[in-house]
This record gives sequence, structure tokens and C-alpha cells, in this order.
Amino acid sequence: MDKTKTTSFVSILILASTLFAPKAGAQISVGADIASRYIWRGVDYGNSPSFQPSLVLTLGNFKLGTWGAYSFAGSGTPFAEHDLWASFDIPTSAGTFSALYTDYYYPSAGLKYFNFEGDGKGAHTLEVGIAYTGPATVPLTVKTYLNVHCDPDNSAYLELSYPVALESVGLNFFLGTSMGKSVWYGTQQAAIINVGITALKSVRVTESFSFPVSASFIVNPDLEQSYLIVGMSF
Repeated sequence: MDKTKTTSFVSILILASTLFAPKAGAQISVGADIASRYIWRGVDYGNSPSFQPSLVLTLGNFKLGTWGAYSFAGSGTPFAEHDLWASFDIPTSAGTFSALYTDYYYPSAGLKYFNFEGDGKGAHTLEVGIAYTGPATVPLTVKTYLNVHCDPDNSAYLELSYPVALESVGLNFFLGTSMGKSVWYGTQQAAIINVGITALKSVRVTESFSFPVSASFIVNPDLEQSYLIVGMSF
């Protein structure tokens, strides 16, 4: 997918949000996470604690955001990632359907930001996806993603997740699969790479201030690796 097609895809999402989103004012949210490790789809990026800022514009069912991950330490060049993303949700009585788009950029790779070449030579890997989340009675989420630019393998990923409430702790069970041979996911064939559970709890500091703390146990069966990470959100 070239830059023109990418721009067209995002333009479609923006147009859809204008036509179908409820009439509501724009909202902007700013956040940051600190995680003991940055584990994404079963792979450790940076082998270090990670600072992860975010900025999101919400207009009805349309969201446009930017997100980063910056390692605190590690051998060699510290890992850095800066993404742009967009999503559009379509709520129905049978659940919510979503269109997803992400532009992955890694400053630590040493490539210039405006290098949009493909075939693995550019600075940007572009991904499109679709998702479905069931109604409250069966809140199963199914997500599937496909790399469409700067990935010769056109790597694909499928993930299922299911939330469970347990007193004051929220649990989320998940299972993710690389759909074929992929340098992006480090697989030689279709393989399960991301299995685990995340627990989320709000920690109260004062009567008027609390913040979420999470803990995740993650296993990558294909790499035969496991991780236990904790994180805080602000």
C-alpha cells in the first residue's frame, strides 16, 4: 500500500465518522503508562521498563490517536516506538464492529520519519484490522490484523479475548496467533504466540485520587518464553 492509498484509507475512516457518528463535541485525552516490560503480541521489545505516553482525539465513534513506547535502559540504542492510529466503531444490538488502522514507526531503527518506502526498506509499517466485541451477555472480542505496507510477509495476526469481573479486579484472558511465516512476529509458520491473562485493579491513594495497576502473565509458546509484567496508568 503506497502513501496515497494509506491517506485514502484514513480519509474513509474520517468521512465515515462524519456521516455516522452521533452529534457530539470532540474530546481530547492525555495519558501515560509505565510498564516493567513492553511485551506486544508475545514479543519483548527493549528488554527494559517502558514509558508509554498517549494522546487521543475522540469524535463520536471515531478516534484518532498517537502512542509511544520508550525504554529506560538496555544494551545498545534504547528502544523507541511512535505510532499513529485511527479507529471507527459501529455499535449494534449484536455487538460492536470496528475498523482499525495503525502506522508503526521505530525511531531507534535509525530510519528517517518521512521515508515511506515499501518492501521492508521504509520507516513505516502500516496495518489495517477489523474487530468485533460481543454484547454484555457474551463480551468476547475477536480482532484480526494485516500488515499492508513495508512488510514483505504481509504478516497477519488473530486474537481472541474475554473479560471476567472478579470482585474489585478485572480479568482479561487472551490468545493470539501469527497466521503464517513472519519476520514481524518471528514465526516460521502459523503459530500461537500470545497466551495469557491480565488483571486490572484501581488503587486508591486518597479519597479523590486513584490509578489503575495491572499485572500480566504472558506466554509465547512458539518462542518458549514467558513474562510477568506490571504496569501503572496515569
